[in-house]
Amino acid sequence: MSRAGPRVAVAVLGKDLLLDLRSRDRIVHMAVFAALIVVLLVLTLPDSRAARADSIPALLWIVFLFTSLLGLSRSFQAETEQGAVALLMQAPCDRGWVFLGKVTANLIALLGIEVWTALLFTIFLDVAWAPALPSALGIAVLGAVGLSALGSLLSAMSMFVRFRDFLFPILLFPLVLPLLVYASDMTATALRGETISSVSWSVLALYDWIFIWIGYFVFDYVLED
Repeated sequence: MSRAGPRVAVAVLGKDLLLDLRSRDRIVHMAVFAALIVVLLVLTLPDSRAARADSIPALLWIVFLFTSLLGLSRSFQAETEQGAVALLMQAPCDRGWVFLGKVTANLIALLGIEVWTALLFTIFLDVAWAPALPSALGIAVLGAVGLSALGSLLSAMSMFVRFRDFLFPILLFPLVLPLLVYASDMTATALRGETISSVSWSVLALYDWIFIWIGYFVFDYVLED
């Protein structure tokens, strides 16, 4: 049974990636949405780079959060539309492995959107990432892992609920607030060329670890419900 777990996770990951590659709907919608928000920011923010420098990190993560909603909320769309949830429940292992497969698939999509969003900020808002690149990459990965874990769990919890598109962000926003605050603050520190404290790194890593394990252990009950 335990050996089947990683194989199930890889199978779920492969299935989700294949669906994304075939349809491209989720990734394209997220990319277009991010571009539209950045264009709105360009039209409303001050023209001076110095005047908007302080708000860039927070805006970056808010754009990424709202863009991620489009993908995370549809994480279980294929299973609900095709009645495949029963197949997930029959997986010959702890169902937490199904959760890990979903988290990894969402993580890959979110990392791609993070790169796209950062590129948009570079082109349209003149954000220079070169001095902060090593730290920015670490923040991006930790932020994407936490958002993917939390978003995958909440998406599963709300997949059969009425008004799912409304309920999902209502559940997500309060829980993702610590990640958003720390990631924004760390990004601002990195862009200033300063050293990020080990406490901030530890808090972000702990946030990821908590929601990965919570999702792993409660996913069985989520599918049952």
